[in-house]
Amino acid sequence: MKLTVGTAVGASFLGQIPSARAQTTADVAALNFMLNIEYLLAQFTSVVVGETVNPARITGGGIAGVPPIPGRKVTFTDTLLQTIVREMAADNRAHLVPMRVVTGASAIHQPLIDLSATATAPFTVAMRRAGVVGAEATFDPYASEENLLYALFYLKSVSVAAYRGLAAGITNQVVLQNFAGLLGTESIHAATIRSYLHTRGATAARLRTNADAIAAFQRSLNGGTVFQGISPSDLAVAGGTVRVANGAPVQLTGDVGGRSAAQILNQLYLTDAAVTSGGFFPNGVNGAIRASAAA
Repeated sequence: MKLTVGTAVGASFLGQIPSARAQTTADVAALNFMLNIEYLLAQFTSVVVGETVNPARITGGGIAGVPPIPGRKVTFTDTLLQTIVREMAADNRAHLVPMRVVTGASAIHQPLIDLSATATAPFTVAMRRAGVVGAEATFDPYASEENLLYALFYLKSVSVAAYRGLAAGITNQVVLQNFAGLLGTESIHAATIRSYLHTRGATAARLRTNADAIAAFQRSLNGGTVFQGISPSDLAVAGGTVRVANGAPVQLTGDVGGRSAAQILNQLYLTDAAVTSGGFFPNGVNGAIRASAAA
């Protein structure tokens, strides 16, 4: 598949390389898989700041993208947080361009995404199972900055683990280099949200407690130590231990941890079973990789 650079953002993505090839079917499958996640992130971060995703960016393979089940704008009291989330939204919308340029005519269109705040919506299901709200309560990520932080904490943790996990399977070095750049952006986003929760949690302990509970729920879906909470922990050093924060989205080994595509779908479908739809993607993601992993 020959790559045709059609936009300034796409050209930037490829640096000085005039053309490149996603050399294997696996490359295209991985890029399209991540495109599903970027659609979700772009739509969610955009709606909370009252912005929209250009319809031309959600169309692929000649098929119009499916509009999401909508969310709504958040009322911010912290103007810095509002500015940060607006930047995240711009970043995620920008990510759609190079990924669609690389996959070309094979780029998937946006699948149905559920951003709603109902009693059966994915945000409610996740936060009930994490224990952030009660078993009969509805979680509304748009109701407050605190709720928005929990929702972003969940989604950004997933995106970081996805980019890290899929990077090993990319064969084209140009694509891999820029794939790593997108991982860097998502890691910064995740760390920023974690830092907000950690800082606010110094005076409102529930923020740290709830973030830890969300991370524990994420680990329950497919094990491992990738999804870490934010509460300070003791780090062994010469002569004893020191108390350290947990603001970066890293494993105990100090590196960003990855999950397989199937494990990431556990996080997005909100299940520990092997299924092909659910959660944030009621009809499943688009592309060759669609099934979650069995526990």
